[in-house]
Amino acid sequence: MLITYKTSFHNAGHKGFKAHYEAICGGDVYQEKGILHSPNYPEDYWPNKECTWRITVPDNHQVALKFQSFEIENHDNCVYDYLEIRDGHESTSPLLGRFCGYKNPEDIRSSGNKMTVKFVSDRSVQKAGFAADFIKELDECKGDHGCEHECTNTLGGYKCECRIGYELHSDGKKCEDACGGVIEETNGTIISPSFPDLYPPNKICIWEIIAPPQYRITLNFTHFDLEGNNQDCEYDSVDIRSKMADDEVRKHGVFCGSGLPPLITSEGNSLRIEFSSDNSVQKSGFGALFFTDKDECATGNGGCQHICKNTIGSYACSCHNGFVLHENLHDCKEGSCSHQMTTPFGEITSPNYPDYYPSRKDCTWLFTTTPGHRIKLMFKEFELEPHQECAYDRIAAFDGDNDMSPTLGKFCGSKIPHPILASGNRMFLVFKSDASVQRKGFKATHTTVCGGRLLAGHTMEHLYSHAKYGDQNYDNKEDCDWIIQGLNDRRVRLRFLTFEVEQEQDCGYDYVEIFDGEDDNSKPMGKYCGNKVPPEFFSSTDALMVRFRSDDTIHAKGFSAAYTALDSSTEDADDIMERYLL
Repeated sequence: MLITYKTSFHNAGHKGFKAHYEAICGGDVYQEKGILHSPNYPEDYWPNKECTWRITVPDNHQVALKFQSFEIENHDNCVYDYLEIRDGHESTSPLLGRFCGYKNPEDIRSSGNKMTVKFVSDRSVQKAGFAADFIKELDECKGDHGCEHECTNTLGGYKCECRIGYELHSDGKKCEDACGGVIEETNGTIISPSFPDLYPPNKICIWEIIAPPQYRITLNFTHFDLEGNNQDCEYDSVDIRSKMADDEVRKHGVFCGSGLPPLITSEGNSLRIEFSSDNSVQKSGFGALFFTDKDECATGNGGCQHICKNTIGSYACSCHNGFVLHENLHDCKEGSCSHQMTTPFGEITSPNYPDYYPSRKDCTWLFTTTPGHRIKLMFKEFELEPHQECAYDRIAAFDGDNDMSPTLGKFCGSKIPHPILASGNRMFLVFKSDASVQRKGFKATHTTVCGGRLLAGHTMEHLYSHAKYGDQNYDNKEDCDWIIQGLNDRRVRLRFLTFEVEQEQDCGYDYVEIFDGEDDNSKPMGKYCGNKVPPEFFSSTDALMVRFRSDDTIHAKGFSAAYTALDSSTEDADDIMERYLL
């Protein structure tokens, strides 16, 4: 819109005008391609906003929508802020999806030449919103596509696919006999092509094992040797999925390398195994046994009150968090709600989650991790009875090992709390519910963060390079700073007990660096790597800083150290520093 304001010399002296303008989102869109985005994108969208775009492309085409970014207030049912997409222009047109959260939706395609995109925000939480491209799309599969078996329409094109037991010819259209196929036996063996010899390059094999209804399939690998390192699996791989009702698929994993995959049991009565190899390195492949087993949990939940878990030849009942199994091994009863969490990471939930938590419940969690590391708590789901002062149902976090420690926060309502970080290696969490309203509760993950401030006292304390020291090597890209403070302004003594860090002449990859003070502006006392234990360190003031860095390649066992405060009678600072100058 263009507004021109013009004045005349002869008509001077008038007051002029004042107008309010606002950008209106939504509207009718008649274009072959374009961009949609939430109001104020990429900044946070505005509250209480409703935008509806009605997109029309030429006849005999479809509307295709591809998301570039997506961040809308999350909720299980998307009841607060959401993006709704319909296959047409009417409010009753078929719903193609309702979306919120932080994951880009899959590409969406209308059946005709019309699509409605509706964005709604409430008055509370705002996020960055979304940006999406729309284009006119032609379904090439309705024309002369040339595919021998099946044609799948894709954005801007199409691809040919083959039925199970066949593979695509190099021309991309014909299908030829392949390894794999549909298997309906109750037990048997699956092997890669040419096993135990090297499998051929550029091969795709798909097996689909189908068991009788209410049966499950278990796959046990006896040999496994594929190109790759079992992380990226971008070259050769085995992809295993369960196919369940309504074509729902559950992915068990993608495997490569030389380690045997775990025992895999299907979620339904169908298991799909896909083997693929590229055109370079070939290995001996794999061999696997499969057998079927009746799923006792499929009927009446196996008689379990809460959770039924199918096992080979039997089943087992278990209970939601906050409950324990009854002596009859099927029912659940309320149990103790006091938890000791000592693993470096894990997940916790409110009692009976994801169902409503019980009334009059008092639960505690004491998190403890390796000295020199801090507890970090992040909530994934949160729905408690709301109150301005959280006087009814609430979560309270404390920076220590009991509820007398300093408070890290008290939370209720439905807004997900910010991540909570303890100052040390202990955190205490309390959940309380009253006698009235119950809600879904919460789900949270706990992890560890290295670094922080440590207090050196009269007794010897210990410091470790990483939370799983002794069980596994330190991770790549570690970035840790510890400040060791002497009690009552006393100097600090630091002694390494074990030391194993990636070796390099100048310690440019992984290293430990010591500073005589509380930051890296203080005097450096040494930089160390390799397997030789560094010397003993004495600070000249009441603080000493330990820095640990690792790069993104080789990692090693790490280090352990002990520290304490020096007595006032210990040698003076000049004597201490002299030993580093010699």
